[in-house]
Amino acid sequence: MNIQSNQPATLASLGDSMPFRHILNQARDIVLVVAADTRILYANQAATDAYGHTVAELLAMSVQDLRAPDQVSLVQPQLTTAFTQGISFRSMHQRKNGDQFPVEVSSQKLHGADFEAVVSIIRDITDTVAAENSILTSQQQEQCLNEELRAANEELTATNEELSQSEENLRQQFEELLAKESKIRRQNSILFSLQETAIGLMQRQNPHEVLSAIVADATRLIGTDHGFIYLLDATGKVFRRTHGLGIYEHDIGREISASHGIVGLVRRTGNPAAINDYPAWKVRNPDSVQSDEIQAVLQVPLKSAAKVIGTIGVTYCDSDRKFGEEELATLLPFAEMASIALDNANLFESYSHELAERRSAEKSLQAMIDAIPDTMFVLDEKGRFVDCNAGKGFFNLPRSFFIGKNIEQIFPSAIAASLRSLISRALDTGVLQQVEYLLPHGGEIEYYETRIAASGKHEALVICRNVTDRKRMEDQLKHLSLHDALTDCYNRTFFEEEMHRFGKLRDSQVSLLMCDVDGLKIVNDSFGHDAGDAILKNVADILRASFRPSDLIARIGGDEFVVLLPVGSEKIMVAACSQIRKNLQDYNVNQPTRPISLSLGYAVGRRAPVDISALFKEADNNMYREKLHQKNSARSAIVQGLVKALEARDFITEGHGDRLQNLVEVFARALAVPEHNLPDLRLLAHFHDIGKVGIPDRILFKTGPLTDDEWKIMRKHCEIGHRIANSTPDLMPIADWILKHQEWWNGRGYPLGIQGKSIPLECRILAIADAFDAMTSDRPYRKALAPAVAAAELQRCAGTQFDPELVDTFTRLLGQH
Repeated sequence: MNIQSNQPATLASLGDSMPFRHILNQARDIVLVVAADTRILYANQAATDAYGHTVAELLAMSVQDLRAPDQVSLVQPQLTTAFTQGISFRSMHQRKNGDQFPVEVSSQKLHGADFEAVVSIIRDITDTVAAENSILTSQQQEQCLNEELRAANEELTATNEELSQSEENLRQQFEELLAKESKIRRQNSILFSLQETAIGLMQRQNPHEVLSAIVADATRLIGTDHGFIYLLDATGKVFRRTHGLGIYEHDIGREISASHGIVGLVRRTGNPAAINDYPAWKVRNPDSVQSDEIQAVLQVPLKSAAKVIGTIGVTYCDSDRKFGEEELATLLPFAEMASIALDNANLFESYSHELAERRSAEKSLQAMIDAIPDTMFVLDEKGRFVDCNAGKGFFNLPRSFFIGKNIEQIFPSAIAASLRSLISRALDTGVLQQVEYLLPHGGEIEYYETRIAASGKHEALVICRNVTDRKRMEDQLKHLSLHDALTDCYNRTFFEEEMHRFGKLRDSQVSLLMCDVDGLKIVNDSFGHDAGDAILKNVADILRASFRPSDLIARIGGDEFVVLLPVGSEKIMVAACSQIRKNLQDYNVNQPTRPISLSLGYAVGRRAPVDISALFKEADNNMYREKLHQKNSARSAIVQGLVKALEARDFITEGHGDRLQNLVEVFARALAVPEHNLPDLRLLAHFHDIGKVGIPDRILFKTGPLTDDEWKIMRKHCEIGHRIANSTPDLMPIADWILKHQEWWNGRGYPLGIQGKSIPLECRILAIADAFDAMTSDRPYRKALAPAVAAAELQRCAGTQFDPELVDTFTRLLGQH
């Protein structure tokens, strides 16, 4: 028969292939005949006795249905081995009533005239396993003393490692702070350099000079000696290297197909391209520069009207330098500004050339002018519009609107007067004139840049460009260089500049108020750094609400703020502190689960000139003094807030905390635990799951089973709780118990995987009491179990999850009550 057939196969369908089935029915061991697809083809009487299923039920089942759930995945590999070479193994099988029992299985391939299957002889080895476990328990008891000594030594070693790790963590955090400060300074320097570079480029009018400046500025910004520029030729088929520095200085004029190499990649995508393994790249791309010096290349696009017209390239010749996010973030905005500057220079060069030939090529010139998006005017020496191209940037007004009118009829009087003066100067000197001004449009103010050049003895060319986007970008760059990106307060750089300025004034008064956020690390450890960032933003809002808009509020460190006030009054500073505390209290009333605590300290400069550095140190010392006074209360308030957050989120634990505290106390007294240990044990019962405040709601409240990745996150609540407990004196005595309260007697718990009496007694007590209360309480998905059923489940898990001796004591205690 075909054992892969979709038709069920039974002993009857095997025909004469099982001549000994009467003998097999008399056998004491279980005999099963199994097909390759795991279906049961035959089961003897011992099988029905062992599993509790009838023969008909067994023949309708798969052999996987008889396995314990955690053994099902092994069935198919074992069946395959049985077919090829036979197999013997131990496993756990499951009866119809759900009970599991150990078995020893021997399987061999069974050949028939028209079928292939496996015959398995299965023996119940419950007594054998019990005897083996008894022997193992005796051996474990003999080793107990050695294990306890070894555990003590391991605990000492672990404590030393924890101390070393804490020291290393502190060192790493300090290095991270230094790296962040260095990064901020670098970013500020880059922003300032970009602003200065943009101004320098915009002031150049000759395209060749602009390109030379572009490649020089690009290499300076990136910190390399090697850079170049490719420009697309008139045919649009070839890029030509027009400028180069360093190793490219003598390779000017090199040409490459517009579709090949790195420059071709940039043209196709319109995006930057970084090659950090150039030696491998040049092997795959023989058209590229075959230089052994080049190690990494970065090219960014030069664009005009959104099309790639060339690239700016920079190169590293050091094998240990690579192009990353920082270089890209620097060069990309620079390339955008360089494109504008090159566009500007090309336009001016083109305009000047075309206007010189205007009289002899009127049609060609007009066609070109009509295609240019900027607004261009030709005005005579009296300020009258002779010709114009309204372009797309000057309110979309038609040409007829301007022709024949005076400049005063178009522009506001102040702007018109300025333009008239510049036109006269351009005609008198022949020097390009430039001016910027604001014009209202559509309810908003827009920025315009106008350049004026003499185009004849009595006429001037006036080019107007809407530079609103550029101005806004410059304003944004300036804002970012002076403000903290997270809180939008001023940053440390600006604050230090203001301190320096006030220090030079000889007739001014100044006071400083220092603010430090208490317990920010607890919030970061519990809820993550996003929650910590939210706290910092809220602190900034509280400070802004407490002071005038003109007062300087700056964030000068991770959790430090400072307020600089141009006053010299103690009374005003006391009032300011009171206002902050009032606003802080109002916030905490509305946010009880994540309260904020601030330490404040101020210093008043009563005499000018003020020693600003000494004033800063005095305010800092006063703030630190207050921080020491309220350190414990602040941390306790934060921990209580965390408990409220846990209670608000964990809807299944109503009354659980109180019951558990009473239960562990009664249990501990029965175990003769010293009286002075009971308060800490009750504290553990209340706070053991405090680390769950750091677990996302999507995992904590998930109705279905957790994935492996979700379990990894859930199991972190012990470590989160351990960090929280170590951050407050009230919980510090139970921090180690919180870390270990999910450990199992057999070592299969988490997070440390310790076992036996290496687990603190308090954790073993809590594990039993917590499990009993959970089983005997109603849950959304089931009703409470009877105490006797819960006690039986504890006994079932004794020796695996729970301390067996403590389980015996607990069940006896239940019987007494």
